[in-house]
This record gives sequence, C-alpha cells and structure tokens, in this order.
Amino acid sequence: MSRSLSTTSESTTAVVIGTGLSGLAVAGELSRRGVETVTVHGFESGAPSTMTTALRVADLSSDDSAEYLQVMRHLRNHVTSLGLDVRTDVSAQHLALVEQPQGNAQLRWAVRTENGVIFADAVVLTRCAHNQFRRFLADLGFSLGETLVQELAGIGLYLIGVAELSSPSTRELLRQAKAVGKAVAAVSGRLSSGLVAAL
Repeated sequence: MSRSLSTTSESTTAVVIGTGLSGLAVAGELSRRGVETVTVHGFESGAPSTMTTALRVADLSSDDSAEYLQVMRHLRNHVTSLGLDVRTDVSAQHLALVEQPQGNAQLRWAVRTENGVIFADAVVLTRCAHNQFRRFLADLGFSLGETLVQELAGIGLYLIGVAELSSPSTRELLRQAKAVGKAVAAVSGRLSSGLVAAL
C-alpha cells in the first residue's frame, strides 16, 4: 500500500466496506487475484448500517447459521494467514467520488474514516441497510432500477447483499463475492495496463 507524506491519506486499488462474511470473502478473492485492498468494518451514518454477524445469524435457520459461522471462522483464519489489511476497528464515515489532480485521470473514490481518507479505484459495499442505501444512491444521482448494478460498476462501486430485503444464503453471498472480485480485478487490470501504456 502506498502512503502519502500525510498520515491522514493513503491509496489502494479497492476498499471493501464490511468485515462480515461478504467483506472477508471478497477481500480474500481480491487478494487471490492480486488486487491491493483495504477492508474496513462498516459504513457509519445516522441510519442503521451494515449488519453484524450476530444480526445476520439471527436471520437464518439453525442449519444456515451453523454453515454461516463455520464459513466465517474459515474466512477469518484465511485473511489472517494471508496478512490482509482488515481494519475491524475502522469504519467508513463518508464516500465520495473525486477528480484526480492530473487532468485526464479518472475519478477515484475517497473513503473518509475516523483515521483519515483512503483513495481507491473501486469500493465494494456489503450489507448496507435498505434506507441508508437509497439515500446514498440519491446523493450520487442514482435510483434503484434494473441496470443499477451495471451503472454503479461503471463508477467503480460494487455491491454484495446490499438493499436486499431478505437475507441471501451463505452460498449466495460467497457467489456474489467471487463475481465482484473477478469484476474488480478485471477493471484494475485494465487500469494498470493503461498506466503502463501511458508511461
């Protein structure tokens, strides 16, 4: 991870928001694909935010709960063994798209936390409350619709289990994490090769 001279800002390829099953799964998938990633605990706001493991498990049947907890244990061990940058004590407080000082550079995400700002090409948002997500979309100028996922991917924002009224199964969350990891890696690969070509 490259840090600027200021200790309050840093840069990475992707920021994953959420340290539950979805967040750890996508962080592991991004690491496997060579994408530099910072994972933070959740997204704070005045509204209810990301669901905790305890709340998520309460939504499941006993068989699903056992599977969820077993996968969580495995994921926690996996990210620890890989030494991934997972910050369980840091939450995203605000997300914004910012223009880069280099005139023709693309927009980047600025993720403000209590410790400073993390700049990233992509943000993966996991398990955000429905009402909070609607407000966030409105601030960005988007609304819920059939092409929303593709439109958001166009600005480097990826979703796992967000705004779904029912809790996705553990397997569905893992499937979404794999798909998002693949999509972010593909885009970051194109960005990297574009930089190399420009040099």
